Amino acid sequence: MKREFLAIAVTYFVIITLSSCAVLSGTRSISAADNYLKKKQYSNAAVAYREFLQEAPDSFYASDARYGLAMTLVAADNSQKDYAQAFHEFEAFVKLYPNDKRSAEAQNWIAVLKALNDQNKRIEQLKKLDIRHEERRRKN
Repeated sequence: MKREFLAIAVTYFVIITLSSCAVLSGTRSISAADNYLKKKQYSNAAVAYREFLQEAPDSFYASDARYGLAMTLVAADNSQKDYAQAFHEFEAFVKLYPNDKRSAEAQNWIAVLKALNDQNKRIEQLKKLDIRHEERRRKN
């Protein structure tokens, strides 16, 4: 009986210790990515967030990583911003974490990025139309 109790106690201790290590590791990874973002090291932040999501997609901190990645991709002074990828990250965030307090802000970003994408498509159509018009004018 004492051996069974001792075995159960040791098992729980090991599980709790390993869980704590995973949580601390996740916290450190997210903290590192967040620090890159704060320091405006956007490339490093994006890599860190993506690595975390790849390694621990179901982690307690996965929502922070996905949101952080999306915000990194839309940062105004990020010379390598990627609005299309940010759109997908915000969509995934809202789908996966609809009750997160940041969900409304993510939905606003989705609307803005969709409008921007639609506007860019219209501009491209107008450019093509202008080129065709100019070619016709030159022929005449």
